[in-house]
Amino acid sequence: MSPSPGLATEDRLSHINAMSKDEARSPETTHIYLDRRVEPNRSLTRRGMFVVLAIVAAFNLFTTVFMLVIRAYPAPIFLGADMAAISLAFLAMDRRHLHRIEHIRISSHRVEVLRRTKGQEGPVWSTAPGFTRIEVDRSDQDRPVVRLASAGRTLEIAAELGAEGRTRLAADLDDAIRAARSERYPL
Repeated sequence: MSPSPGLATEDRLSHINAMSKDEARSPETTHIYLDRRVEPNRSLTRRGMFVVLAIVAAFNLFTTVFMLVIRAYPAPIFLGADMAAISLAFLAMDRRHLHRIEHIRISSHRVEVLRRTKGQEGPVWSTAPGFTRIEVDRSDQDRPVVRLASAGRTLEIAAELGAEGRTRLAADLDDAIRAARSERYPL
């Protein structure tokens, strides 16, 4: 009894799916050299933010009670406005953090930068590694600027990182691009 053509195809596909990554690697397979998310540095975690807000709220509550005891009735209104303003400022900082995320991926075929804006991540840069270079502008030692450049276009990346983080990222990007070039265009 011969197997039906559908079974032979399924067996072959299941064998391909069961192969390891090394076995399945071919010249067309993309190797990822760098896959990094660049997020703003949070000096205060979300939990820390709530702790600070709780301390401010407790201080305002005690001050409100004291003001009511000494019959300074308008003072609690200003303390409430103060608490609302501080809460709104922390909320704005927290929301800003969620919207500023870059995803940089370097493979043997592409250098891609995706940016998350308003909750949606979309591509802003895509070039071949053979034509992409890293530019680091160190005119301001405290704030070096890292750019991807290709064919007359440039894109500033990692604007949210500090000087040390940018310098380290530029070195990692340069190493990854060299490795991707070496794979595609061996010497």
